[in-house]
Amino acid sequence: MKNIFRLLLWVTVVTIPVISGYAQGKGNLSGVVKDDMGETLPGAAIIVKGTTQGTATDLNGAYTLSGIPVGTCEIECNYLGYEPVTKMINITANGTATANFVLKQSAIALGDVVISAAVDGQQRALNQQKVADNMMQVLSADQMGRFPDLDVSDALRRLSGVTSDGKEVQLRGTPANFTNININGEQIMSSQEGGKRNESMDVIPADILSSMEVQKTLLPSNDGDAIAGVINMRTGTARSLTPKFSIDLGTGYTFLREKADYNVKASYAQRFFKTQKNDNGVLGIRANYSYLVNHNGYDRLEAEGWEPYELVDNKTRESVKEDVYVPTDFRYRYQKGTSTRHGASLAIDWAPTQYTKFVLSTMYNQRDNEGERYRNRFRFRDNGGKYYLMEDGSIGSKRMRNITQVTASDEKIKNLNINLDGESTIGTWKIDGGLFYSKSSRSYISEMDGFQTPEWRATKKVNGQKLPDEVMGTLTDMNSKYLSYNYIFEPSGEKLGTASPDDISRYNLYVVENFNNETRGENFTFRMNSAKNYFIKDNASTFSFGVKGKFMKNKGWMPEDTKNYSITASEANCLSNFLYKEQLSNKFLNGNLAFGPAADINKIRAYMSNSANSNDIEYNPYTSNSAADAFFYDANERVLAGYAMNKIQLQNLMILAGVRVEQTHVKYKANKIERSFDPNSPIYGGADPADEGFNTYTKTPIASSLDYTKFLPNVQFKYDLTDKTIFRLAWTTGYSRPNISELVPKQDVSQDLERVTIGNPDLKPAYAHNLDLLFEQYLSNVGIISGGVFYKHIDKFQYLSEGTLHDANSQYNGWKVIQSKNGDAAKVYGAEITLNTSLTFLPGFLKNLMFTSNYTFIHSKAVTDQERGSLRLPGQAKHTANFALAYSTKRFTVQAAMNYCGSYIQALGSDAERDIWRDGRWQMDVNGSVNIVKGLTFWVEAVNVLNSEQFSYFGNKSRVYNLQYSGANGRCGFTYKF
Repeated sequence: MKNIFRLLLWVTVVTIPVISGYAQGKGNLSGVVKDDMGETLPGAAIIVKGTTQGTATDLNGAYTLSGIPVGTCEIECNYLGYEPVTKMINITANGTATANFVLKQSAIALGDVVISAAVDGQQRALNQQKVADNMMQVLSADQMGRFPDLDVSDALRRLSGVTSDGKEVQLRGTPANFTNININGEQIMSSQEGGKRNESMDVIPADILSSMEVQKTLLPSNDGDAIAGVINMRTGTARSLTPKFSIDLGTGYTFLREKADYNVKASYAQRFFKTQKNDNGVLGIRANYSYLVNHNGYDRLEAEGWEPYELVDNKTRESVKEDVYVPTDFRYRYQKGTSTRHGASLAIDWAPTQYTKFVLSTMYNQRDNEGERYRNRFRFRDNGGKYYLMEDGSIGSKRMRNITQVTASDEKIKNLNINLDGESTIGTWKIDGGLFYSKSSRSYISEMDGFQTPEWRATKKVNGQKLPDEVMGTLTDMNSKYLSYNYIFEPSGEKLGTASPDDISRYNLYVVENFNNETRGENFTFRMNSAKNYFIKDNASTFSFGVKGKFMKNKGWMPEDTKNYSITASEANCLSNFLYKEQLSNKFLNGNLAFGPAADINKIRAYMSNSANSNDIEYNPYTSNSAADAFFYDANERVLAGYAMNKIQLQNLMILAGVRVEQTHVKYKANKIERSFDPNSPIYGGADPADEGFNTYTKTPIASSLDYTKFLPNVQFKYDLTDKTIFRLAWTTGYSRPNISELVPKQDVSQDLERVTIGNPDLKPAYAHNLDLLFEQYLSNVGIISGGVFYKHIDKFQYLSEGTLHDANSQYNGWKVIQSKNGDAAKVYGAEITLNTSLTFLPGFLKNLMFTSNYTFIHSKAVTDQERGSLRLPGQAKHTANFALAYSTKRFTVQAAMNYCGSYIQALGSDAERDIWRDGRWQMDVNGSVNIVKGLTFWVEAVNVLNSEQFSYFGNKSRVYNLQYSGANGRCGFTYKF
């Protein structure tokens, strides 16, 4: 790594004297661009007429243009949707002139259409996108406010090529860890369970941000570990000497759980102390706060245990078919909870002049999610490797059991980010640097209490009575999304009684499990960049270089007080003594099923704390300690990077070329768990003491380390055919590190599922070559038509592999082995189309219609190994789209929006029959607002109005894997701005 930095330093030292010679006798120009209402305009283009020299205003509407030839020159300022303005400015050697601009809306482009807030927000975003050197999309705060999106995850899915599951965000059909999530340009640390790279995006409120950028082509100055791109959230700074304050009060209703919600948000921004050196004020303060109480919930069916078995005729007992997939375990899950979220951002900046600035920005988010989960579980097991085709076409089993569980959980996620940044323009040099600290934590407290019936298994004994050799029950329709069962066996006799096998009286408390765990993540980063403006002949150029260091930690563990208990069945712990409801919901899964009984967790806690029941309760050190040891991991990563790039403007063509080098050093610690059966152990691991279930284990601490260096060349072109027509071409490279949970050298074993899960410390980072071509046509009526294609060649991509262990010497022979592996290569092809426009060409009142849309098509070929051959890249949806139609004036706005995400592979199995797919899904949202008086707005919005289902399947659509309904949400409230 030292040699790498020496090379970059040598290039810099050699180049600086050369480019400095081009800048002798030059001057600088700085200023601020505002509209006629005093609002600053980010992304305004500043051009020295008759030359190739220019720049763009930053997020605060300020600009500095250095290296301008001495003399009088004509400066033009233009902004999409505004009339251009030109000024004659005198530039002196080694001096800094000032040119502030005030722009007015373009009357020609918009005619007599009144500019609404919806159009204004898009206007700011498109101007920033237009002047960017790389391919990017921008969401301004006003644009985010156009949609009923409460968090960053929902807001981002409105953009082309972006998909979201409500927590993680994916770009262009690649896995979530291929995208780098930033706050003010630096990587936010994750605390998701299992060491995922990216923080859960639903923790961050969209309304504490000033804007978001989705950069689809990287610059050499970007972190290189981002094959898909970068999502950068900006908190912004104050832009005006006039104080800006807003407060928003709202309420809502969750229809599925019939509960009221509440939200409050407020913002304040102002600059202070206007001086001669900075007439926009030397001090700025901007603060945002968001508070939300949301009563969430969902209904879900889980059938994650499909296995192939022989199907025989129940009458003749002759084989009907081999390898018929049967759901050996399926569950109804009823979730209800209360989520309380706080989000706040504060930015304080000091700008003694218009070309020197220091910013301290912080963002803090916290979400407390308390909930109760009720789960009814149906074990539909084989008996001798066979299932039975019944006369009515249903599937029968000779081995069944019912389990009902209640889980109380309390999840607390906290995320703190602190940026200290500074920048200054000194002559023709611009220098910037910063320090960044990010800390995330997740604390999860969970108590699961389980009741079970006896196992109704042919020829086995229940209560001392042998069961007949016959089918116990059936699956009524195995191909239905709404799986259900039916018992055929009718108990009788003094020992068994006559109650049905799933009667409430048959259930007894058998386990109390605590799954408490902690996850912590930290990232400390430093960076330093320099940029020099110079000329090659008459062509304006900029040479940039910089260094960066990231030091990241991620750790997961279980607290010592995490304990599990085994309960001996007795009359005192029968479910009938603990009922919350005998029938929790008759409208489960959108009215298609009845849920069944549910236990009261408070009654269970009272039972557990009663000393009279101590003989029934036994602490289980095996499950308690093995769970804690299997969960533990500790990861440390260090990334050192340097880059150099040069940008030159040749008339209408910009060429940017550079290279970035990143060296990574990682250390991981975890435990390897080996489970076994010990006949002398007082703890038994099966359904009853006669079963030889695992009841002991050994722990082997394992440590690993890894070093690698990545070279990342980068070339990009931007051609301005006209002022509003742009072509972009880019060849970039990038890499992506695996999730920490995939890398740590851990091993765990599940006897119940006959599954071994293994970490892979030899997992390599994926490396990609990316080719992008984009056409952009910016419309005078504040819109855009764009279309582009892209291609990614990804070597060593990661995927989750499910195979079967073939080792006669292993106690796990024939079991599933789950492990993340490197694929050979993946090729991703895609096309994106965007059309956003105000329909000002329509007659009369229809002029105020606004249409926004985008569509992305992606095709991929991934080779995992020789057995599977070529297949689709996991996580890649072939089709994604957004459509929204709004009618917007200064007085009111109404809008309907549709979002579509096509089907994609969630996880790869050992073959196509075992792949897990997420089906395509449409979601419709509507919203509107009315300006009552100046500054006061009433708004209303509805989310998921069609109650669209989320459906996953196992191999094909006839085998449900997950089916979930979340219901619709409605909200309304008032916003006051002054």
